Amino acid sequence: MCECRGVTRPHPTEIPYLLAFFPSLRAASDRTLSVYFPIRADSYNGRFYDLEFRRLTEKHRHKFSDKDMEVVERELPRVKAHLAVLRPTGCPFMAAFADEPKGLLRLIRLPEETEERFEVDPPLLAPLELMLRKKPPSLIVIVHKEEARTFASILDEVIPQHHFEGTPVKHIRSGGNKNPNLQHKEENRVKANMAAVVRIIDREVSAVSYKRLYLAGTDEAVAELEKLLPPSLKKIIAGRLSASADRSVGELEVDLRRQLSATRA
Repeated sequence: MCECRGVTRPHPTEIPYLLAFFPSLRAASDRTLSVYFPIRADSYNGRFYDLEFRRLTEKHRHKFSDKDMEVVERELPRVKAHLAVLRPTGCPFMAAFADEPKGLLRLIRLPEETEERFEVDPPLLAPLELMLRKKPPSLIVIVHKEEARTFASILDEVIPQHHFEGTPVKHIRSGGNKNPNLQHKEENRVKANMAAVVRIIDREVSAVSYKRLYLAGTDEAVAELEKLLPPSLKKIIAGRLSASADRSVGELEVDLRRQLSATRA
């Protein structure tokens, strides 16, 4: 890993979080373009960012050498092209890190405004570190009777972590009423599946030291999960979120990010 302000003197917890969740940053060199810039609130507009990056370039041009400007001219089009794919809204700021020779292009949504930055140097991680001290990562768990998904919420990004597929739970009725034996068997399978999810949550919280836990999914599965959680995990539950089983992972990321943003409003 390159030597830089954000990496050579890291805080003992926050920088490892960043490198764990955004591993491409490990490849960055000391010729990385770092940009912190505001996001247009209501809708994506490419013209807005063309003007914004032009303004930042002119504002900081005086401190760049000719070699630095070569990096700016190479990397800014990559940042703008990726921004056009992401079309971000709903977050006040973003950070971009671009270093084409190292295969690095990472845009990170931020939960709050910060100082605008525009640098050619090792990746500037200090502003992200400061935010993480105030808003550490959260774990989101979506449960249904037969499966579960976990997501990490870090800064304003929602990142898929694990997908658990448990024992199938059949819904069998006999004569219009559920057979008591079959109902008991179904309840035991749901309990066993949720117990496995608890073990996953415990491992993830222990590994990352999540400070908040959000639960989502069907009422029955969430209720069973909450009954099985140990006190150490119950006390970090921060709330319930809504998540539909028929949504794709990408759609869930968008839904969860929007709901978490609403909790901060």
